[in-house]
Amino acid sequence: MECYLLNNKLIINGYVMVRNKVRENRYNWECEKRIHRKTLETHENCNARATTDCVNGLHTLRGTPTDHNHAPEAHRATVIDFRSDIKKRAHSTRDKPSQILQEVVSNIPLSIQPYLPGPEAVRKIIKRRRRKSLPAEPTTLEDINIPESLRNTFAGELFLLRESQIENDKILIFSTKFEIEKLVRAKFWIMDGTFKTVPNIFLQMYTIHAPVGGINSRILPLVYVLMSSKNQKCYEHLFQDLIEIGNNYGYELNPTCIITDFEKAAINAIHNIFPECVQKGCFFHLAQNVWRKIQSCGLATAYGTDEHFSLQLRYIPALAFLQPNEIITAFNEIKQYIPIEIYNWFDETYVNGKIRRTFRNGTISRSPPLFPPEFWSVSHNNELDIPRTQNKVESWHKRWKTLIGADHIGCLHIVSEMKKEQMNTIGQIELILSGEPKLRQHPKYAARKKRLNNIINDKGNRTLIDFLKGIAYNIKL
Repeated sequence: MECYLLNNKLIINGYVMVRNKVRENRYNWECEKRIHRKTLETHENCNARATTDCVNGLHTLRGTPTDHNHAPEAHRATVIDFRSDIKKRAHSTRDKPSQILQEVVSNIPLSIQPYLPGPEAVRKIIKRRRRKSLPAEPTTLEDINIPESLRNTFAGELFLLRESQIENDKILIFSTKFEIEKLVRAKFWIMDGTFKTVPNIFLQMYTIHAPVGGINSRILPLVYVLMSSKNQKCYEHLFQDLIEIGNNYGYELNPTCIITDFEKAAINAIHNIFPECVQKGCFFHLAQNVWRKIQSCGLATAYGTDEHFSLQLRYIPALAFLQPNEIITAFNEIKQYIPIEIYNWFDETYVNGKIRRTFRNGTISRSPPLFPPEFWSVSHNNELDIPRTQNKVESWHKRWKTLIGADHIGCLHIVSEMKKEQMNTIGQIELILSGEPKLRQHPKYAARKKRLNNIINDKGNRTLIDFLKGIAYNIKL
């Protein structure tokens, strides 16, 4: 008689028995189809029973099991094993339900696949399993209580480094001593926020990325922050907290250069807390801002159908490849090519600032631009050995959204995902230490980078317009 244990169920000749009672080493089993409540479908109620003795984890049948009132189902054991594998992978991996299902189904015989739960049922199994390992999700900032299992990394290091209350707002900072040390050593930091995956009780997840390693360095996430607000006060509190955390570990956090998008609250906070730091705006975000203005002016169709017109509009972001003291002159030269509403907007926001007053003698008084050329010019980025864009971080955000697979997940859920990502980061650092070379840049991007460098090196032989045109040919909005 074939008898074996499978996921706490006893399989006897194709019948599935579930545990009923245990007395010392003796186990009493009953058919999984036994019904303990009154039902109209009494024909499905099976009273078959079996008894086993368990010695050193091995079960041996005592006597002969009573008869079942139904035939066995040869597929049931495989289906049970399938469900178990789904749950194990849901707990141990960050794979999407479709990925888990595809991987597990590939090991199931075709003759049994029709008996498996469908994709929607599998998704629910995975969701329940992942929720089961966490306590109830907080619904307000006041309810937040990060459990001990999420306060530390998988290696047992402290992960929740600071939990701060700023009036009605809250900041949670996640990192480790090891990653703070990498942050201290980094040539530059890249800061960016994401909004879609964060819990509804928070506004954003703010991450700090930095290069780790030397010639084979990679830009990796080193700090994760949940923020309920993104005002200047909260950013200043965040950066002050980071300084204190560093001091507690014996490190001085004093970044040389920070790359951000064009969020004024973060820019002002960086200036106040790290006054010696060089701040650089991301070129990708500058180009995106220009594109949004083109759209708001109703020029998107013209941009998409008239290459000459679109090339001239790209002269605007191309200004970023000039030195700050060259930008005003070049901006005046391209005025004839740019629609006046876009020209005036860029002038007020990024070049000269808004006109406050015009005097009788023709003198103009202006307020400073919101983002002066020194902030968004990338002409010195090569010399400083810093990237022009946050594209590596943008790629990470896309990967993160794919891994999460849903919008506005729970607070504890997102912290558990941060914890897994931190483990992945440590693995990446170990690869760097082992001498693993950088991933090769895609040939298309490598060729564009080479063309841009050729234009930059040939700048002395070109007029300003020809220089901007050359850059414009190689950038996209």
